[in-house]
Amino acid sequence: MKNLALIISILITALVLQACGSSSKKSTAPITPAVQTTPVTPEAIHHIQPDNVAEYINNFKRQFEALELQIDGVKYNISLVDTSQDDNLIFAQYDKGFLFFGFDFEENDPIAFIRVVESELEDINEALADANSYFFGKDISISQDDNENAIYEGSISHPEKGDFPIRMTINESLIESGTSTVEVSGTQALINGVLGSLTYVQISDLISDHPEVDTLLLQEISGSVNDAINMHTGRLVRNAMFTTMVEATSDINSGGVDLYAAGFRRVYTEGAKLGVHSWCCTDGKPANELGKDHEGHGAQLTFFREMLGDELGPEFYYFTIEAAPHNTVHVMTKAELDKYLLP
Repeated sequence: MKNLALIISILITALVLQACGSSSKKSTAPITPAVQTTPVTPEAIHHIQPDNVAEYINNFKRQFEALELQIDGVKYNISLVDTSQDDNLIFAQYDKGFLFFGFDFEENDPIAFIRVVESELEDINEALADANSYFFGKDISISQDDNENAIYEGSISHPEKGDFPIRMTINESLIESGTSTVEVSGTQALINGVLGSLTYVQISDLISDHPEVDTLLLQEISGSVNDAINMHTGRLVRNAMFTTMVEATSDINSGGVDLYAAGFRRVYTEGAKLGVHSWCCTDGKPANELGKDHEGHGAQLTFFREMLGDELGPEFYYFTIEAAPHNTVHVMTKAELDKYLLP
């Protein structure tokens, strides 16, 4: 479980950038051509080498399939909702509600603590506010199998409904997956949530299964929990020659802006919010505190050279990390959009 903690500690910032409401109306704004992918100089740098992406994704799929919650012998799927490093908690959703469980981010270990909230409410905050929905963990133990899965076992108890055995299997893919959804509507695919390894799988499947789709409508994207794979998701988008579009109510941030930049063509509708910021961290420093010649910038510089060109790409990247600290966000002005993303 060391890998799970590593991903959380490095990438947690993206999860707390909240997006606003959206709609599925198509934009009539003019289409702006983007720069095609070209060979880059200096030599390309990647966190995940292109030749290793397929193996990386296959391993993710294997781990993601292992995620499981069992309550009284009934199996449920679980997916990430949010995390809290301050409280050492991971929040997740399952078929009948929500749950949260302990993880010690300092010690990089699971904590024998779990709560299940059975609720039909779709909003986790509303569900957590209903104290009558809580099942409290009892005698929870933790073990680890040979496949790097952490297993929580014990029982949960409700004052009126009684006690039920519980078993939960998690691994780093729970965090790495993100929370993205991809919904096909005609020739568009509507994308929402937090980007991650699951997004790469979703876009890959979209290309294979829906050749009629030519436009990705980015609606509410709060960021990415895995920039290493998100850049390769961007390459999928560019190679498929997708148009990326934001509508007036779109609110996309961080890795969502990276995905927008990857569009073969980009369509901006006035009112859309595109938020950028620095990333955190390498050598104990956020990106904006590293020197421009620091190797930590390499993969992002490679990506943006591919998407925006050898000159504009690096200029845009350095603009993003200087625009706001890693724990906040800068919403790009129309002048900034015109300069960098709408040439």
